Amino acid sequence: MKKTVLALLLALLAGLAHAQQQLEIINLRSRTAEQVLPQLRPFVEPGGTLSGMNNQIFIRASDANRRQIRELLAAIDRPPRRLVISVRQDADSTSAARGGEVSGRISSGDVRVESRRTVVGGAGVEVRRGDDVVRGQVYDSRGSSTDRVSQQVQVVEGGRAFINVGTSVPVPLREVVMGPGGAVVSESVVYRDIGSGFYTEPQLAGDNVTLTISPTHDTPGRYGPGSANIQRLTTTVSGRLGEWIDLGGSVEERSGEQAGVLRYSTRSGSTGRRVQLRVEELH
Repeated sequence: MKKTVLALLLALLAGLAHAQQQLEIINLRSRTAEQVLPQLRPFVEPGGTLSGMNNQIFIRASDANRRQIRELLAAIDRPPRRLVISVRQDADSTSAARGGEVSGRISSGDVRVESRRTVVGGAGVEVRRGDDVVRGQVYDSRGSSTDRVSQQVQVVEGGRAFINVGTSVPVPLREVVMGPGGAVVSESVVYRDIGSGFYTEPQLAGDNVTLTISPTHDTPGRYGPGSANIQRLTTTVSGRLGEWIDLGGSVEERSGEQAGVLRYSTRSGSTGRRVQLRVEELH
């Protein structure tokens, strides 16, 4: 008997609570229902319901809970902020080469010894005596180059942006398929995109921005058609609007040495890469 009375009392209380809940339709001004529902659902009271479609949301809850949802919407349902994202990708290269060699032609009787010059340029000296000639040369060269790429794209907060600028390079492709009658060779041409760009998703919190970004910077390689120098980076960073943020970089160093009976040379070089971004708000 006591259990029956308790069950009836609980049912009565649930019915009273449901009776106090009313349905309200709220029209959105700047956002869609799909954008605001995930942020509002955690604040709906037990027994309440929340749904939406297009620019309207439907909430069945108590007066207090509906008032709380309206207050939350006042902060959420605002026009998205427009952003411009700038990405800089820099590559600075240096090279140095130095060495020396002796070349010439010397005859003795019926024997002639000749060493040809392999390096053009540099400072040298030449000594002649009849048909004999001896040359001595030293060289020291240095060089530097800079490759800078700057790109911008506009996007609204919470949106996704992608930009890529470059060229499509034709690459010969040969395929060999073994069949019943032997090997079948087919030749075709495929295209490989080589360029610079980035993909990003920014999120704002006041004047702070957090975004996941994947910049790329590809240049033609030195090893035949279709080869490329590849630069890839994927990261999530945070910073303030208007400030340049370092994403990362790399340093590549090269060195080599060649020695022979009549010549000696050394070569060295380095390439440093750096990627930065800045997010600004458009007013």
